[in-house]
Amino acid sequence: MLRLTAILATIAAALVGFGYLFYLNPAPVTLQLSRATQWQAPLPLIMLAAFLVGVALMLAFSLVRAGKHAVAGWRMQRRTRRARRQQARKDLGLGLAWLGELERSRATLARALRDGPDDLAAFLLFARTYLEEGDFRRARAVLEEGFGRRGTDPKLLLFLAEAQRGLGEIPAAIESLERARRADPASPRILTALRDAYAAAARWTDAAEAQEALLMAVHEPVAREEAERRLMGLRYQAALATPDQTTRVTALRALLRAHPDFEPAAVSLGDALLETGQPRLAERVWRRAVGRGARSGVLERLERLLAGGPRVHRLEALTRRLVRRRPADGTARLFRARQLIRAGQLDAAASELAQVGAPWNSLASYHALLGEVHVRRGSPEDAVTAFRQALGASALGAFRCEVCGTQAEEWRGHCERCQSWNSYRSSFEAGTSAGAEETRQQAQLPVPVLPAPAAR
Repeated sequence: MLRLTAILATIAAALVGFGYLFYLNPAPVTLQLSRATQWQAPLPLIMLAAFLVGVALMLAFSLVRAGKHAVAGWRMQRRTRRARRQQARKDLGLGLAWLGELERSRATLARALRDGPDDLAAFLLFARTYLEEGDFRRARAVLEEGFGRRGTDPKLLLFLAEAQRGLGEIPAAIESLERARRADPASPRILTALRDAYAAAARWTDAAEAQEALLMAVHEPVAREEAERRLMGLRYQAALATPDQTTRVTALRALLRAHPDFEPAAVSLGDALLETGQPRLAERVWRRAVGRGARSGVLERLERLLAGGPRVHRLEALTRRLVRRRPADGTARLFRARQLIRAGQLDAAASELAQVGAPWNSLASYHALLGEVHVRRGSPEDAVTAFRQALGASALGAFRCEVCGTQAEEWRGHCERCQSWNSYRSSFEAGTSAGAEETRQQAQLPVPVLPAPAAR
């Protein structure tokens, strides 16, 4: 009310002022509008006309400006509604994907993409539905289409590499991941995928380099410890892949010096020394490894090197020393019992087996050795009972991978099935499920690697 009163008072004062000027200046004044146009009127009338023109221009400018603001607000509201609708469809599509309803999820995400064709998150969710289904060919086609919309985005390249690995196109996947790494060098996901792709292509040196870069981004203690163990395994594979024997020996010796408790390095170093004609050095490496607590591979290699030769007494002395140092270790007693059985010392072997405690006395190898003693002593009924117990314990192979359960007749430092290192355990060793605390402390943890997308 006060504002309206002030406006009316201002208008009245202006009219009074113009009337007073008209009274003082009644004579007409000539206003030249152009070279050929002029206007004659009293001065107050000309001033009033100029004032009204200015007011009209200001009013027009205000109307145009208000119209622009109104149009911008309408467009903003429209974009907001579209963004909300798109976000709701993305959330619904993600929820349907979690529930396994991939067809409905794709239909919902397709509508979200119509609202926002350049929405990278919706696009990646759409491609993920095909990846989850294992339809890597369609996923690759969708992602290649995305390059035309978003260019070489690192996330698109990461998903494309996953589709390519699923199709078995490992070199193409490596190329995509290398491009993604150039765009985002510090991304842990890209480095992890690139490391696994290099490992799948047996490019162990490159895989180790990617793992080193990944290790720099890991700070949590448990995750860092696992990353360091994985790096150790990759360096081990890189050393084994070296074609030159001398270089391989040097690499394995350096790895063993850095990680003295890593049994695969000790076993493979001894193997490499044997290939270069240095059996005594190989024996020395393996005996040192046994002193540090190495188990499966080293004992098997020492038995193969010393049994039946002129240095067989060293094997007997080694097993006797192991039992004396670790009287509660059933693995050492089972290993010594096998040596005594092969030497024909059945009473000594039976004595060793009698001192094997839990959980080793429930192993299939224990019952198999007991059955062998009964066979050689001429007790077939007792032998049959022992062998039945061995079969009941599922003794099929001499070594077993603790990660995936793969069995083998010879020890291996690397499991090709689950891509883990130092996971093979002898049939003389009690696994972690059997509750052997000493074995858990002495055996180094295996290093698992995520399988390729096709394996999932």
